[in-house]
Amino acid sequence: MTEQSIKDGQRPELPPFTLRNVLNDIYNGILALFTDPFCTRIICPVVIVLTSLLSKAIIYKVPYTEIDFRTYIQQIQIINDGELDYSLVQGDTGQIVYPAGFVQIYQVLNWLTDEGTDIHAGQTAFGYLLALTNFLVIIAYTMTPDFQPWPVYCLLLSKRLFSIYVLRLFNDCFTTVCMVSVTILLQQAAYWYKKGGSSISFLLTMVAADLYSIAISIKMNALLYFPGFIIVAYFLCGENLLKFGTVLLVIPIVQVLMGWKFLLPFFNDEEASYIRWNYINQAFNFNRKFLYKWTVNWRFVSEEFFLSDVFSNGLLIANASVLIFFIFTRYISPRITCKPVSRLIKDAMVGPFSSTINKNNLLIDPKCGPKLVMLILGSTNIIGILFARSLHYQFLSWYCWQLPFMLYMTGWSLLVCIPLWVVHEWCWNVFPSTPMSSGLLVSILAIVLFGVWYNTNEWFPKLADNEAATIDESGESKKDK
Repeated sequence: MTEQSIKDGQRPELPPFTLRNVLNDIYNGILALFTDPFCTRIICPVVIVLTSLLSKAIIYKVPYTEIDFRTYIQQIQIINDGELDYSLVQGDTGQIVYPAGFVQIYQVLNWLTDEGTDIHAGQTAFGYLLALTNFLVIIAYTMTPDFQPWPVYCLLLSKRLFSIYVLRLFNDCFTTVCMVSVTILLQQAAYWYKKGGSSISFLLTMVAADLYSIAISIKMNALLYFPGFIIVAYFLCGENLLKFGTVLLVIPIVQVLMGWKFLLPFFNDEEASYIRWNYINQAFNFNRKFLYKWTVNWRFVSEEFFLSDVFSNGLLIANASVLIFFIFTRYISPRITCKPVSRLIKDAMVGPFSSTINKNNLLIDPKCGPKLVMLILGSTNIIGILFARSLHYQFLSWYCWQLPFMLYMTGWSLLVCIPLWVVHEWCWNVFPSTPMSSGLLVSILAIVLFGVWYNTNEWFPKLADNEAATIDESGESKKDK
């Protein structure tokens, strides 16, 4: 039937009602639930509800496993009794090793669980925390235009992740929800830079810095995001060094406020100094050693090599090298910033207190910016994970929420991404880890990072199409030449 006949009010001709057509409709419907961006809005609330229901089912069916929660509560009870010396705060499995944000969160959990006696209340709280985290993750995902549904399903498919939340009650979970929130705030800052003005973007970036510092005060793994955070924040401040410095200043100020009772800033006597340095040395200890028996990612190397300084320093150098490579080839590429690196440096030197950002910078583009924020923060974090000194089982929560997105950003087929996800999940469920599980885990992370880096279509979309054509590889406008 013609388009004109439809306009005239005539009913369109329907395909014949046959088994083949019915089966074809069913197939297309199922396929749409995985690949049609329109269906993302349908399945998102379903996934959030299922997260909560699965958490409740696991709490009901699977016995709770005590690992560190009792120790956390014991440490909190000592602090609640008035102890400020971190060297004297300990539990069954050792001394307290986390900053003051951890203390404040577990003080609430100590109250909620009646000093650790009502574990079910704690499990329920962590179940809701997982549902909240997935809700926020979905918001972060869907700020990418035309986002397909299949990565959202992956949020339900990690047995290990559910275990970390509702059967182990680790503090890593709170750092994760903070970092997801930081990501959303920076995505919103990128989205509103042009639509609402740079002032709104600056305020959102300030709030993100506040929340980022809180995440660090819960567990220091949030520092893995720092290189990506400062790059994103710099551009969202319009390349204005005064605004950027203000954003960075928020981070130590929040740390001081969070740890006020242990830092004793208004006391300078010997005892106060002793308490202060014990807090700093234990809560922010970068020289902590890891046990080989708990490593998930390096089982394929010998224990002797694992414990050596050569291995430790090699990982640090590799981490820095790959990160620098990503920074110069992707994060601050002229195809994103629309100016060469030399011009970025010159602008910072010549006009430190003015906005020098190029109006075509993709990070402040409402369509491209939120996706690039997610890409930069996600790749920065996973680079840190790939070269981590050691990964323990609860550390999966550090990046599991980003992995489906990163797989999606490779541009690979669903038939490639889902098997990679399944094998990755298998690696985390092998206990104890084996050389094969560790080797596969490291390989998958490296492959995903390479795939994300290689897919230039996601990093450098055809800028407002016509605008991109006016910018060459150096970031200079062809119109000006």
